[in-house]
Amino acid sequence: MQVFFISLVATAVLLLVAAVGFLLMKRKTVSEECIPGFSRILLYVCQPCISVYSFYELERSRDTLASLGVFALLSFAVILIMLVVAWIFLHRKYGEPIYRIMTIATALANCSFFGIPIIEALMPEAASELTVYTVIFAVAMNIVGWTVGMVIIKNDPKYMSASKILLNPTTLGVIAALAIWGLGIRLPDELYSMIVTVGRMASPLSMLIMGMRLATVRLLPMLTDIRIYLTIAVKQFVMPLVALLLVLYLPIALPLKQTLYIIAAAPAASVVLNYAELLGEGQKEAASTVLLSTALSVITLPIMMLLLPVLG
Repeated sequence: MQVFFISLVATAVLLLVAAVGFLLMKRKTVSEECIPGFSRILLYVCQPCISVYSFYELERSRDTLASLGVFALLSFAVILIMLVVAWIFLHRKYGEPIYRIMTIATALANCSFFGIPIIEALMPEAASELTVYTVIFAVAMNIVGWTVGMVIIKNDPKYMSASKILLNPTTLGVIAALAIWGLGIRLPDELYSMIVTVGRMASPLSMLIMGMRLATVRLLPMLTDIRIYLTIAVKQFVMPLVALLLVLYLPIALPLKQTLYIIAAAPAASVVLNYAELLGEGQKEAASTVLLSTALSVITLPIMMLLLPVLG
């Protein structure tokens, strides 16, 4: 039960930050036009900084590289399993944006902006080492999101581009982080401190964006749309169970299993909303799904953490 209460408190604190964004928008301190700009800061500035500081202190060894590779494969496996299953059931209804958003939202987890604080709360002694695995999951998620995900959101194959696999902020940030880590480059303390500070802005900024977008969404349609609740149920109950079954009997380190499970249990990724904002398609549907998913994670995530001991 201790795991339940730790995750409950950590989730509640994140939602309080979203409440601040909601109040800022309602009081007209910021306008709706600011939201895409904040989303770009999150994707193009904060996310790469997370990558750099996550890798910076990581031990350089063959075992570490092997662990990163295994975790990348597992991340792709979980994401693609969820995406393919959702596509099979929903693709005939892609004329409506909600079904395209449902497909993406069931497969993408809020690994960095939500997963990192939860991992830090549940496993503080190993959090500095495990943070890098959230970055690996984010890379897998963004490779899928910037290619297949954008095709689905726009319902247009022309948005599939091989260049986007490399030329997206998350992947470019990881390439830079790997170069610094692999070559053993030591950054000036002041520069590294700034990178850590900007990277740690990601979670609160993500929650602020969600709160601001919530203030622009009609609450009644969001709270009464059964399709959103179905999406949340699949994302926050089925996806972690898929991850659990995938790693349960694999001969890999327990922290890797736990990290994948925690990430999979996180709410729908905020990048679902960011992609929608950038593409100008399905913003309201994405906002409703991500916001309600995040809000209900205060219930679903602590419940799913009760299964964490099953892994070992």
